[in-house]
Amino acid sequence: MNAILFRDLLMNMLLGLVALVVLVLANIAPPAEKEPAQLPGNLVASIAWPAGAIDVDLWVQQGDDLAVGYSNKSGRVWSLLRDDLGTANDDTPLNYESAFTRGLPDGEYAINIRCFGCAGHVPVLVSVEVRLAEGGVVWRGTVELLKDKQERTAIRFRMAGGQVINGSASSVFKQMKRGEG
Repeated sequence: MNAILFRDLLMNMLLGLVALVVLVLANIAPPAEKEPAQLPGNLVASIAWPAGAIDVDLWVQQGDDLAVGYSNKSGRVWSLLRDDLGTANDDTPLNYESAFTRGLPDGEYAINIRCFGCAGHVPVLVSVEVRLAEGGVVWRGTVELLKDKQERTAIRFRMAGGQVINGSASSVFKQMKRGEG
């Protein structure tokens, strides 16, 4: 009688183990296929500058809208992702700001760079990139800020039908409407 009980107990344990393995195998998902990183908007403007206590600001504007930057983080078209203050409130040495658009309305787009807190650190070389989510790099370059509070236009261009109009790009300074005073 003991042999029969022992055999039944052993078979039940084996059956339980098989059921457990089947349940675990059914819940193991195959590795997901890696998709390329998606840009957060239709058009993204990014700036980066050297590490340190340097505060450079990205200002972007579409048409006659109010400019988007540290004091106005979102508008009808543009949104600023983060205002990087250099080493203030920051645990990383990276200095980086970016803004993106929601949609691509026709009109002029301008990207300005301002040396907000650069005293004692000038000149500052700022890397700028403007990229379309569908279509690649619109413009990539470097802007040199020579004094504190200086603002320069990195690039301005016109768009129609979601495409940059050939020959419309320039770096002629554009005074942006900020709604200040």
